[in-house]
Amino acid sequence: MTTTNGLKRLSLPWAVAGKTRRTLRSQARTGTLELDAAAAGTAAEGLRAKRPLSTSLNKRAVKKAEKQEAKDRELIEARANAETRWHHDRRWAFASKLGFYDPAAPGVPSSTRQMEFSHMAIASPPTSHRGLVFGVDAGSGWMIVHDPFTAYGDTLESPNVCYIGDLGQGKSSAMKTWGVLRQLILGRRVVVIDKKYQKDVGGGEYTPLARKLGVAPVRFSIGGGGSRINILDPRIAARLNEENHDSAEASRTPAGQSMLVRAVMEEALRRPMTPKEGKAVRMAHRQALTDAKRCGDVAHIGHVLKALYAPSEDAATASNLTVEELREWGQDPAFELERMIEDDLAGLIDGETSPDIALNAGLTVFDVSLLPEDGPALPIVMTIINTWLANTLYRQDEAVPTVLLIEEAWHTVQGSVATVTRRNTKLSRALSLSCQFAFHHISDIPADSPAISMLKECGTVLLYKQQKSADALACEEMFTLPVGTAEVITKLVKGTCLFKIDQFDPFEAIHVRSPLEVELTDTDGAMKSTSTIAFTEEPATDEAATDEATEVIRV
Repeated sequence: MTTTNGLKRLSLPWAVAGKTRRTLRSQARTGTLELDAAAAGTAAEGLRAKRPLSTSLNKRAVKKAEKQEAKDRELIEARANAETRWHHDRRWAFASKLGFYDPAAPGVPSSTRQMEFSHMAIASPPTSHRGLVFGVDAGSGWMIVHDPFTAYGDTLESPNVCYIGDLGQGKSSAMKTWGVLRQLILGRRVVVIDKKYQKDVGGGEYTPLARKLGVAPVRFSIGGGGSRINILDPRIAARLNEENHDSAEASRTPAGQSMLVRAVMEEALRRPMTPKEGKAVRMAHRQALTDAKRCGDVAHIGHVLKALYAPSEDAATASNLTVEELREWGQDPAFELERMIEDDLAGLIDGETSPDIALNAGLTVFDVSLLPEDGPALPIVMTIINTWLANTLYRQDEAVPTVLLIEEAWHTVQGSVATVTRRNTKLSRALSLSCQFAFHHISDIPADSPAISMLKECGTVLLYKQQKSADALACEEMFTLPVGTAEVITKLVKGTCLFKIDQFDPFEAIHVRSPLEVELTDTDGAMKSTSTIAFTEEPATDEAATDEATEVIRV
């Protein structure tokens, strides 16, 4: 134990034995006790004189001598303390004898305001005061204020955001409040691709929120009855030679029709196209645009299919091929594309873009919750929406900060559509676009997917609880977090996340919602329902039950 004035604490055996002479000698050798030489000598001689008496007297005399010896030692200590700069009175002589006390500095009167500087090491806010409120810092209690647009160029270089965490840990609540409602307050544009179906609302989980704001979601469903989005929409640039993704043009412009057509074809074939197949598809795309323009129509994927089955003489001549060669090369893509249009993508991309697909002034919700989880429909529609939005923003006269939120984003990072998504997100800064993705686990993303680079480039990362240690460790490695962060991730509670901004160390953040936001972001209505069959269903009559049973048997 180190003391303020450097005095060495007495060890327990010395203190109990009361061997003051050896203690004084030890302190004199170390030079820590500055006493007057004459006073120290007189005290020592007095102790020497008293030492023989303690050996000849009875026990009572010995105790009396020991008490006197303790008093003399306290007197010596008092003189030593008087000569030191700092002094603190000791009231318990026995504890002092055991060496539990040391000279200490007296307290300095101060106020709370004056002592704030002593809290600076842990009380400095983790973020600036500019941006949107997210919540509070779990360590210091400071308010967390952050926004990808206001922080761009200051504390981060990428406006993209990713949310990673197990189901039910608060990702959706953070996206709805910090990513939607609070963005709309600033007059920004928000586009949501809503994947989670809620039976109690008959649509995606953003449907109640959209209705509260007076917005009708754009719904997609297979077989018709929903909206349709055109791959060859004129708002999506018709760049026919995009095979070289590393070209200068690719770094300046979003993906165009050619990349979308190729991605759809490869999803239909479930494999990359061969060079001959790619040539046939490119020529069919060119022919589809020419034929539709000649007829005054808007080209769509049906025109491409027609051109694959019946290549024109002009297309064959332009490619130094025969019509039969083009037809043969495009036969397999045509067969699979036709099957996809009639089955997997029926009513989704086989026509002009529906009029209700447009960017609203504030919130736009694309409800894709009715599309099947498996199959190509969901990733293809998500990618087309992403590309349509990127091209629309590319053509705007004045950049309006726009947020694109994608729930269940792992659908967009697999297969050939991942390349298209990757290219669009690289242009986020040029488009004033913040792409915000939600994933359950990094293991959902294939190791060779372009999405791995896309996630690493996100300027803001929100890591929620990962129950499995392997998933938490994958987050630690991907985002180069401090060693041991994985253990922290596995112990996070619901509504709490590790908030990481660019290359700065993460901090634990508690998301805070207002009562109105809690009501608007509630997605647990079905699970918290207290209704029972007795109160929700009419008991069937015997006749009705018999008819129903008969119908089931006949089926």
